[in-house]
This record gives sequence, C-alpha cells and structure tokens, in this order.
Amino acid sequence: MNFNEKAAIVTTGGDVRRDRDRFVAFAFSAADAFVELDSEQKIRYATGAITALTGLDGNVLVGRSFEELILPADRKILATGCEMAIKNGRCGPLHLRLEHHAGEVFDIEIRGTYLPINGGGLFLSLNRGAHTRTGVPELLDKERFANLAHEAITSARTGDRPAVMTMLDLEGLSAVLDRMEEAEASALLYEINSYIQARAMDGGTAARIDNDMFSVVHDPAADIGELEQVISDRAEAADPDGEGISVHAASIDLAGDEMSDFDDAKALLYTINKFSEHCSKFTIKDLQQGYKTMLDETRGKILGFKSTVAKGEFEVYYQPIVDLRNRDVDHFEALVRLQGGGADDSPYNFIRFAEDAGIIADFDLAMCGRVMRFLESIKKQDRELSVAVNLSGRSLETPIFLEKLIQLLSHFTPPRSWLQFEITESSTIHDLEATGKFLNSLRKLGHSVCLDDFGSGSSAFQYLRALDVDCVKIDGMYVQEAQTTAKGKAFMRAIASLCTDLGIDTVGEMVETEASADFLVDIGVRYGQGYLFGKPIKDVLGWQVADRKLTRVVG
Repeated sequence: MNFNEKAAIVTTGGDVRRDRDRFVAFAFSAADAFVELDSEQKIRYATGAITALTGLDGNVLVGRSFEELILPADRKILATGCEMAIKNGRCGPLHLRLEHHAGEVFDIEIRGTYLPINGGGLFLSLNRGAHTRTGVPELLDKERFANLAHEAITSARTGDRPAVMTMLDLEGLSAVLDRMEEAEASALLYEINSYIQARAMDGGTAARIDNDMFSVVHDPAADIGELEQVISDRAEAADPDGEGISVHAASIDLAGDEMSDFDDAKALLYTINKFSEHCSKFTIKDLQQGYKTMLDETRGKILGFKSTVAKGEFEVYYQPIVDLRNRDVDHFEALVRLQGGGADDSPYNFIRFAEDAGIIADFDLAMCGRVMRFLESIKKQDRELSVAVNLSGRSLETPIFLEKLIQLLSHFTPPRSWLQFEITESSTIHDLEATGKFLNSLRKLGHSVCLDDFGSGSSAFQYLRALDVDCVKIDGMYVQEAQTTAKGKAFMRAIASLCTDLGIDTVGEMVETEASADFLVDIGVRYGQGYLFGKPIKDVLGWQVADRKLTRVVG
C-alpha cells in the first residue's frame, strides 16, 4: 500500500467521523434530548438534556417505560402518537407534560420516527417549553388544511398512502369553555387539540374548522371511536356543570369515488367552509352523503364558472360616475352581467362564489382584458373614456394574478388614466404591506386606485390607513341611511371629513334622489353614482355626451 492509498483511507475515515459529528450537531440544534424506544416502548437509549428534563441519568432510564415519565392525563396522546409512528413512519408534534423526578412538570413537544432497526424502534426528539399550557397547540387554519388534505387525496388516489378525512362536531364545546375559568378552558382546548393532532397523518393534517368543528386527515387504522370517547370524557370531567359535550364524527375515504380527481384544493376548501357555516342546519351525521353532495355541487359550480370565464360568456355593462358639482361624467364603472337571469346568475352570487372558492382571479383578469380591449377600440375612434374595473382583495393576494395583470397592462396603449381600479372589500386582504406595494406600482403607471364599498366591512379603516389610494367609494347603505337617520348623517360627514383631510376623493353610491345628491355636495363628497344619473347599460357609446356632460340615457 503506497502513501497515497494510506492517505485516502485516513481521509475517508475522517470524513465519516466528521459526517457523524455533523449529524449529531444538527440533531441537537433541533431538539433538547433524544430517546430511543424498543418494541414495548421501553427506553433503549437516552441522551442530550435528558437529565435536566427528568432528573435521571440516561443510563438509569434504560429499561424503564417512557410512558411513566409522562403525566397520566397525557399518556393516551403519547400512545396514539407512537401507534401512528409505527404505522406511518412519523408522528408529532405531540404536546405533552413530562414530570421531573423532583416533581416539577415540564411542557414538551415530541416528534417521533420509526425505523426498522435493532428489531424496530421509535426515535423521539424532545423539546422543552415548545408550548405552554396557556399557549394552545395551534391546529391548521382551513386554507392550509385544505391544501394538505388535497395532497393527501392525490397520494391516496395514486395508491401511495391510504388516508381518511374525518370531520368532528364537538357539539356544546363553546358553551363548556365559556363556563370555565380561562386557564382551565385553555387547558381543555389544549388537550382536545393534542388528542386530534396525535392522530393526524404526519402530525400536521388537523384543523379547527369552526368553534366546535374540527377536521383531521389520518391513517384508516386510527381509532376515531376511541378519540370520540376520550374527548367526551375529558370535556364532561372539565365542565363545571357536568353536562359535557356530544361528539359526532363522520369520515370520508380520500381515495373513494366521492373525492374523485380535481384540479386543486379550492373545491375542498369551499365545501369545508360551507359545511361549517351550515353545520347548525346540517348535522355532521349526514356528512357521508351531505358532504359528497356539497362537493359535487361545488365541483359543478367551479367548472361552470371557469367555462363562463374561458368562453367569455358574460357581458360588461357601464354605469356613470359623475361630478356632483356640475353633473359632468367623470368615468364609468364596469359591471358584469350574466345570461340566464336566475339566482345563480346574479352578479353578486357569481362574484361572491368565485371569491369564496378562491377562483376570482381568473374572472378579474378576464374582466380587465375585456375592458382594456374596449378602451383600445375607443382610442381608435378618437374618442375618450375612463373606466374603473373591480379587483378582489383575494386576487391581489395571488402572485400569479399580479404577474399576469402587469403583463396584460404592458400591452395597453391608451392613456393609463383611462383605466382605473376599484379594490373590493368583500374578501379580506391579509398582507396589506405587499398589497400596498402592488397598488403603488399601479398608481406609478398612471392608474387611479379606489377603495370600493367603504364602510361595509370591518377592515375599511385599516385598509385606508395601510393603503395609498386616490379615492374612496362610500357604501350605498350609508348614503341612503343618511337620508333617514341622524346617525347616518353623522357617519357620512365623518367619512367625508376624514377623506378630505387625507386628500382623497370620495364617491357616494346608490344616489337615487336630488336630496341625496345635494346632501353629498353639502358634506364635501365630490362624485356620485346611482340611478339618479343612470342605470348600467351595455352600449356606453349610446350615452350622449357633450363636453363630458351627461344629457340622457339610452336604453
């Protein structure tokens, strides 16, 4: 063996040792202690800060049942988590309480991995203080749950991993929590969340859908009947009145026909939302049939919506917005009109469904494209017109929509001032900072931005504070109330005064009488929109305009 061969062996051995040391370092950067359990869940090996957590040396713990270290009330959660890890390969996070040898109790978070080595073993990582008893372990929100559930559906249908989604209605839970002291209520909710989370596939696919409604995606072998009983017993024991709750559960096989392949999680999220909204009328015991029916209806509505948008099967109508001081037409608002005329064809229902189902961005882009093409045709006729298009708050939080809108606008040749945008508040904007930056980019291009239906939602003033806009459109409900109540008048004056101080123009909606128009002028509202000035019409060129003054309506 020559010198180079010896050097290679030394180097290789050194690399192996260094890799081992790196893995150990990485492990301890993620957890405080590690425990290996045998097939009987007795401690085979313990290291890290295990002495600080338990008061006992790792060698002393070998051979003892790990369950004995956990408070009795939390042992069912541990048992369920270990069972899930053995079946699925992983479990956690499990939020448990561990008792120190000296009697002190620590809150810990446990994650587990099962490996078929040394006859099979569970490898647990322990983190102290990851959650406290007043910090309830958070389940997913509905949107993230729907996305993960959709991934589970895809996996289940390809045969990679069977899965079941169970909806749990803990009827009476909110009432029980209200009867309890805050700390005790937090502890109860902590345990319930932990019970459900322990059965979740990969420890993550569990959600609190509504106050008393929960959902979890889990292995088909998970004992949901036991989960129902554990939650029911714990709630009854904790309830000061001893009434407890009624626990109902119903499950859907994610690989079954009722969850047939679909393009994304939007139908699932929409159906979960609607199911939770109507749970008072529609009991969870009806889930197997009711959920399938609702999901089928949702699929049909989404496909119908997408078809309507893709085929352009909608009309754009235009309603004038006038300067109240002289009745000159300032610009028009573009409004959608659908064919059919039934309840499902109302513009409000059409838009609201699209927002709730998370598909409004498709329509907003289609509407922008339609209006932009119309304005291009106006330019070719050497005429001038300005139109406002509505953008949903949901669309503004969709990155691909923002990209496509900017790309679409890059081909717009008329003056930018011809195309304005109204931001609707019917869908809550969560990332106001990012939305504000995008709206500012539109304004820098020369497009005016208006907050629509101001006052109708709980976030109106928050939006006004966070977003730079050119105009505020005051919800028509307040315009009409100002004609009948002193409170309505005061509210309108306050909004108009605030906007004036901020240098923002205002538009009053639903102006139907001269008295209403005069009142708006009196309080400083500059623009008006409503039947007093004209109903929405399709042929906007049918308006006879002289020097931008509205003289009559055709149609």
